[in-house]
Amino acid sequence: MDFIKRMSCYLVVVTVASTLLLEVFDYERYILGWVWGCSVNLLYLLILGLWGYKLRHKKLRTIEKATKLGTLIRITLVAIGTLLAVYLFENFPFVPYILGLLLWRPLTIYERIRFNQADRPDVI
Repeated sequence: MDFIKRMSCYLVVVTVASTLLLEVFDYERYILGWVWGCSVNLLYLLILGLWGYKLRHKKLRTIEKATKLGTLIRITLVAIGTLLAVYLFENFPFVPYILGLLLWRPLTIYERIRFNQADRPDVI
């Protein structure tokens, strides 16, 4: 659960900071896609966290079955977010949207590096 909390905090901080930078550097046309993608990403993390919290004391077989359903639910969330963006907004910026969705990857790499350094402070 700590991982989900840290990733959610990282995501919010990076989203707000990047949105401010987009505003400062006069790239307002990308803000909608960026914030929409990061919001879907945050919802994805929250659903993942709630799902993990619900299953924390279950038997392994139950967790296996629930994981498959949870994956389907989270992928459906991303699909619905994409469809809503298409139908709600004219000229929706898809590149920043996809970058917002994929923001989890560099954040998880950062978290893995931080975790490894905490275990072995003498190794970079």
